[in-house]
Amino acid sequence: MPLHLSESEIVDRASLLPAFPSVVNDILQTLDDDNATLGALIHLVERDPVITARVLSIANAAAMAGRTQRDVRDMQVAVSLIGLSKVRETVLGVSLANFSSESRMGRHFWEHSVAVGVAAQELARLGRISTDYALVCGLLHDIGQLWMARCYPLEFQMVRLSLSLEPTLDILEAERKHFGIDHCAIGRLLATAWHLPTSVVAAIQHHHDAHPPADKLVAATHVGEVLANALDLSRQDEARVVNLSESACDLLGIDWNDDLNYLFGKIEARARYLARIFS
Repeated sequence: MPLHLSESEIVDRASLLPAFPSVVNDILQTLDDDNATLGALIHLVERDPVITARVLSIANAAAMAGRTQRDVRDMQVAVSLIGLSKVRETVLGVSLANFSSESRMGRHFWEHSVAVGVAAQELARLGRISTDYALVCGLLHDIGQLWMARCYPLEFQMVRLSLSLEPTLDILEAERKHFGIDHCAIGRLLATAWHLPTSVVAAIQHHHDAHPPADKLVAATHVGEVLANALDLSRQDEARVVNLSESACDLLGIDWNDDLNYLFGKIEARARYLARIFS
């Protein structure tokens, strides 16, 4: 018998998860604020000593690579060395890595999330949309599964068992069998409760859809997951290539007749690197 979960119960039980990092919304708001300043970004970074240390570490590595003999301890110098985009990427990745770790999810869950985030970023560049939004969508696309594992661990394990016993079983069908709802729908409720942008909510909700809405961010997240699974970037036994939406590919301008080996190689290399940097 599946569970009978109301939307309010799902949102209420999110209190069992660690507090969602407010810095994620803060960063996304700076993207939409034409008046946002470098100082505002530095202030966000310096609020968290773990993130500050990680940004300074990356900046020092860049200084050494550039043969600059200096110990970078100033955040403005760090930003000038690695750039605003890299700083935002680091803030988003490290804060969500901590969130995932505190939620006690396994390493494969986080590696898969990073892989989808990186793939979505590279696809976002093709579609000429925000790579920061794409990264957040990829890192959070399976947030509903995190809720399942934390709130109903027995039912979550039953889903895992069903998938291992039936390789052709669709994951959403398995989840509905035990939960009465799938992780995409749960993710939508959580993302809405956390006041994430509507475009991010849509990407989380529709990332498994064979016919997703005509939205480039949704398309990048959907195709990003397909690529992450096809390339087996997190080396999961249960990694599956879900149905690929032709309309999503068209929206992003992807032609599978082109030589995409460079794109695949870049996604794989960055996913491996960022999984280490963020963790």
